[in-house]
Amino acid sequence: MQPNPPVPHTATVDDKGVHVTTAGGKTRTYSGGEVITLTQVIDLAEGAATLCQSSSETCLELVDESAQLAADCDVLIAEITAKDVGTNLIGKCGHLKEQLDLQAAAAQKLHDQIQGGEEACRTASANAEVRHGQIFRAVADSPLTKPAERDFYNAR
Repeated sequence: MQPNPPVPHTATVDDKGVHVTTAGGKTRTYSGGEVITLTQVIDLAEGAATLCQSSSETCLELVDESAQLAADCDVLIAEITAKDVGTNLIGKCGHLKEQLDLQAAAAQKLHDQIQGGEEACRTASANAEVRHGQIFRAVADSPLTKPAERDFYNAR
């Protein structure tokens, strides 16, 4: 079941703050600091999504590296077996290969989980932009100096 898409709020600015009306008709006044905090939360969600993407790519690299090392173990086991020496070494290589296979599976599982987190962060960021975008525009378009603080203008 998909959640309802975000509905944008409407906003106006005066000397008392940013007056926001939700789609449900509820009103609230935000201070300049609260508006800046909203932008920071959106930026934080986007930053977390970027971090998730990077971590996900690192997991895939680990899966590939583990698979390559496991293949190298197979080659080494075959070479040792062909020379008919090193029974203990074959056992150790076999154990190492099993561990590499487990590592690759764990990295793949972590990759899949991180991708879910990345999607959640990007969705939260996009929904917040849609929902609160009118607030940011009202502040940015306001001729007032308060609550439209300089830091806000620089951040957006």
